[in-house]
Amino acid sequence: MRKKKYNPPVPIEKPTFPTDTVSILIVTIDTPDDFTNTLRNCLASQPKEIIIVTIPRDLERVESLASPVLDDAKKVPITILTVPKPGRRTQMALAAQEATGDILCFVDDDTVWPSNKVLPYLLAGFENPKVGGVVGRQSAWIPKERRNPDVLTPWEVAAIRKLSGNNEKQMLLHASGGGIWCLTGRTMLLRASAIKPGTFLDEWTNEIFWGRLIQTGEDSFLTRWLRDNGWELFHQDAPEAEVFTEVKTDSNYIGQLIRWRRNGFQAFIMQLFVDPGFRTIYRRDPYFARKLAEELGRPLITLVHLVGWILSIMYSTRVL
Repeated sequence: MRKKKYNPPVPIEKPTFPTDTVSILIVTIDTPDDFTNTLRNCLASQPKEIIIVTIPRDLERVESLASPVLDDAKKVPITILTVPKPGRRTQMALAAQEATGDILCFVDDDTVWPSNKVLPYLLAGFENPKVGGVVGRQSAWIPKERRNPDVLTPWEVAAIRKLSGNNEKQMLLHASGGGIWCLTGRTMLLRASAIKPGTFLDEWTNEIFWGRLIQTGEDSFLTRWLRDNGWELFHQDAPEAEVFTEVKTDSNYIGQLIRWRRNGFQAFIMQLFVDPGFRTIYRRDPYFARKLAEELGRPLITLVHLVGWILSIMYSTRVL
């Protein structure tokens, strides 16, 4: 494996992109009760603006949850927009179109920023002018009242392990050669000049997979598009940049996990067989190409092992 020395960058005294050059963009439907806290966390970093995109059905609820922080907003304008029907790509595209910041920061409506250091540390990745997208560590948020082995459910434990494993995979790939798996949307920063010009927004909202227009997998498309257009992607592993996401406490976690895996496999198939294709990826980055192929083939390998294990039990010689 290739090795690349990695030192998490820290914010400099006069950063290229201070926090007041950032547009924070949040798309939401069925908005959670903790959305007010998410807004407070974002406002604490003093961004240039916050743009929220929802649907007409949820507009009143979003306005109600946002109203407690409007007095705290001061010089940070908060704009609430709607699209006719739910669709992450459509909502995100509208937010990106309306944003005026040099950096676009997409944040999920249930994301927790533990301090106002998160945004400056993530922005430090853009001191490299070749970087078009930045993400940090993303972990499970367990409320204080649930941080007890007697209260914590197996589903929460599974989510903690899953997200922790994702962080390690992301960091290993980045350290091996500077790439990352995906600009995950829980908190994802993009250089506006990398995506706003040209045909990006049109391609983003009109991607076809097996004959169907898709609205999910928006972060995978962004990752692929930036990489294919010559931009580097950066993983900020500094603990100050870590963000947290709420996780399911019951069997609904299975549905969440299935959605994650579905989006992942769509992304692997698109990259390996459609755009840009395995050969192109291999010429550019052989290690990343092999890892993509491994991830796509993992379920088949697991199935083969399972069948082999069952057959070995069925046909093994009994010891009397």
